[in-house]
Amino acid sequence: MAEIRQPSSDPIRQLIINSLFPEMTEEPSQGNSFASESFIIHLKVSEDSTGTRPPTINERTAFRVERKSRYLLVSIRRDGKIYLHKSKRNSNNTFSIGKTWALEDIKCVEVVDSLAFILTINKPYLWTADTQRERNLFLSTVLKVYKTHIKRLPKVINFDDSSVSETKVQPTLGSQIDTENSLQGRLTNANKSTSSLNQKNDRIPQAGGPKNDSNGIVQHKVEDEDVKQEEISLINVSELLNDFDWKGSGNAAALEERLLNELAALEAANIHAMVESDDRVNSVVEQIDKAINELDQMDSWLSIYAAELNSMGDEDIHHIESQNRGLQVQTANQKALLSELDRLIQTISIPDQVIKILRQESMDTPQGVQNIEQAAEQLKHAIETPFDKSLQEMKAIQEKIESYKYHAKNFCSRFGEYMRLMFQFQTETLMNDKSRGPRHNNLTIQSHDYITNNLSKYCTLSSWVKEMDPNRHLEVQSLYVAAKEPIYKKETKEYLQQMRHLLSKRDLADEAHYIFSAANNNRSSLFSFDSTKQALEFRDNNNNSGKIPLEESFNHCLRTIIPLISNEQKFMADFFNLAKKDSKSSFNDSEVFLKDLDDDENEIMHKKILYEHMEKLFNFLPDELCAFIDYGCKLDAAIQIVGIIVSIEKLIQEEERPNFNYVIKVFRDVRKHCLEILDRFLNDQLKAIEDTKVTSKKRKGLVPFIRIFPRFVERIEHTMNGADKLEIRNIVNSGYEKIVKMMFDCLEAISKDEESTADDREQLNAHIMTLENMHHFYTEIQTRGINVLKPFMKYARTSYDKHLEAYAKSVVRRPFGKLLEFFEGIESLLRTTSAPEEVGFRLKYSKDALKKVVSQYPSKEIRKDMISLYKRVDKHFTEEEGLLQVVWRNIEEEVIRCHERFTSIINKCYPDSNISLEFSIDDLLSYFSELARSH
Repeated sequence: MAEIRQPSSDPIRQLIINSLFPEMTEEPSQGNSFASESFIIHLKVSEDSTGTRPPTINERTAFRVERKSRYLLVSIRRDGKIYLHKSKRNSNNTFSIGKTWALEDIKCVEVVDSLAFILTINKPYLWTADTQRERNLFLSTVLKVYKTHIKRLPKVINFDDSSVSETKVQPTLGSQIDTENSLQGRLTNANKSTSSLNQKNDRIPQAGGPKNDSNGIVQHKVEDEDVKQEEISLINVSELLNDFDWKGSGNAAALEERLLNELAALEAANIHAMVESDDRVNSVVEQIDKAINELDQMDSWLSIYAAELNSMGDEDIHHIESQNRGLQVQTANQKALLSELDRLIQTISIPDQVIKILRQESMDTPQGVQNIEQAAEQLKHAIETPFDKSLQEMKAIQEKIESYKYHAKNFCSRFGEYMRLMFQFQTETLMNDKSRGPRHNNLTIQSHDYITNNLSKYCTLSSWVKEMDPNRHLEVQSLYVAAKEPIYKKETKEYLQQMRHLLSKRDLADEAHYIFSAANNNRSSLFSFDSTKQALEFRDNNNNSGKIPLEESFNHCLRTIIPLISNEQKFMADFFNLAKKDSKSSFNDSEVFLKDLDDDENEIMHKKILYEHMEKLFNFLPDELCAFIDYGCKLDAAIQIVGIIVSIEKLIQEEERPNFNYVIKVFRDVRKHCLEILDRFLNDQLKAIEDTKVTSKKRKGLVPFIRIFPRFVERIEHTMNGADKLEIRNIVNSGYEKIVKMMFDCLEAISKDEESTADDREQLNAHIMTLENMHHFYTEIQTRGINVLKPFMKYARTSYDKHLEAYAKSVVRRPFGKLLEFFEGIESLLRTTSAPEEVGFRLKYSKDALKKVVSQYPSKEIRKDMISLYKRVDKHFTEEEGLLQVVWRNIEEEVIRCHERFTSIINKCYPDSNISLEFSIDDLLSYFSELARSH
């Protein structure tokens, strides 16, 4: 079978072998590291300098414009492993290897067009050959070697590899050496060939045998010629073996020695014949004799030199040896110095092309930015190369470093000017974009991804400038802040102005139900309101023409503005390298940025710088938000300020250590302003409670602030959901305490004013008013479960019980007035020195007087009086739901106690009088039960 091998006469092949694959030595580790490899084939290619991914059609066209020449080499080592090398041809016609891959790492072979092809190893590599023939020969060889040694083929695309399985690749180095050097193998093969010859002779058809048809002769013609040539060779080998009397089972070593002796004799005879036939032999002999004479003279000179050397003293020899050692040390030092200087030159020297790129390369394209980054990195490496102190003092090195620093500062200036123009262009583009304004159907502030995406490709250069020229880097930061501030100010004002149009206006009639100050301004609405307990209803946005409350509007502002500030802060931290290098952030991540990290000095300084930039960029924002809240409070109830403060405090509470987070700073300022509004609002409510006036016609029933307070509490608690652990909880609780204390003080003052009058009716109205208000306060607040109001509930309960008892005694006096006066007089006597049996001897409290008083309260009259009493109590307590039954039950208990009192006094002071009340307790219980059923 055919063997694949490039012509040995190829000059490029010979140069490659001389440079990289010389003859194998006994110790391959010495000298060339590739001495242990055997070269197979090479291919000259051009490779793309821009990348290694598979090209598009446009990229294939551009690929041929900018390329560099390389050579792909295939070689095999002693251990049988095949390698693919990428090398370049040096200016001195030597070759050096840049990359090496194992052949089995090739995953795919793809032909792109007539010259280009791709080898996929760890990634795709695109190369272009000079001719299609050379490329196809190289790929065929690679595939055949691949199949022979790896026993499989890689993925092949657009290349016909059908000949791979038909062609045998040249044997490996180890197997070739073994086969060529093994005499036993050669002789054995020769013996086998002889046997094979005999077998084939047997298969040759005889002259008289049947003849094949013409088609068979044509098909086997070439095959017969090959068989004949092989038979002739095998016959010659067989005759040669017979001449040496050797058979396949003979001693191969003896035959080999005999052959070598025959070969040596043959060579000696050939040489002798050549010498005898050449006329120049005599001249050569004369020259040899002359050379021998000269050698004899040299021998005599060496003898004289040895004698002179022996005559010299030990000191002279020691001196010479010392000088020799000194020269050796000096030579070694000079070599080391030369090597070090060469290393220094290579380290601090950069090509002029690098400086040219930094000066002239465009920053508008990604490729240009990539080229500048690579050049800048080389310049930085040269500047920051570490040297010993002695080397740092070398003038040449100092001048070189200063020169590089000068070029670095020049590029920093160029970068700063380019960034200034870039910032200006980006901001003007956004400012002039009419489609970015807020709309009713898209009420938001659009992100600045347009700017961040265009600037993100300069992050690496920004970090480089920061290290090379920190002052210039600070200037670039200031330019960025100055350019972005007008955009944020314009867009934020437009957004808040649009939000103002959506704020709902207050409904004074509805507001009067839960705000004290509004109730004073809308009294008619308040007193016409149903006195039964009603659930607080909030307006639905869908039923309010698209209007929304202030609290909901502010939450919309939070959801819009916070991601805007947070994303800007993260972008500046990344772009200007003001965050830790290992911190992970994303431009599109809306979580609050910059959790406090390890606070070393540099980190704190970076955070302060970033904080200052954010403060300059959004210095208008706190005032704008406060103005928006003030505007909303004028349109709607300021009670919504509590919900705004809750939202702000939840935002602040989410941060662990937000010292350098500008988002938190902004909303801390807004919270402070909101607390001032809340404080003014609470003071207005306290003043409204204090100014509540009750007319003489309204000396009973619920006082307005008592009616409003439960709804006021419910309205605030509705916005306080989930705020129990926030600071606003304490502020609201304190406001509750102040308001309730003011209400109770005002209510107590009204009651005292009424009780101070001599009119029993006014005193009774004071009891009624206190009962109704304390009952309403207690029952309403109890259902809401507010812990801070429990002490006031206890006070309300005590006051309620006290006035309930007083009211019951007061109303019972009307139906039982004379009886009460009579028995109260007796109780007064009993509290003095008078004994019970002496009471009957007093004229005013005699038995006749007792009989007369008792006769005035027959059972029928008592029944009528109870009916009248119930109607009177029902008239007193019609406003407060459920209070009538409670009061009537207490009156019933008071009447029963009075009956028991009267009966006890009669039994005690008039034991033998046989006088008793004409109505019994059972009669009273019957009357009360009858009234309860009828009503």
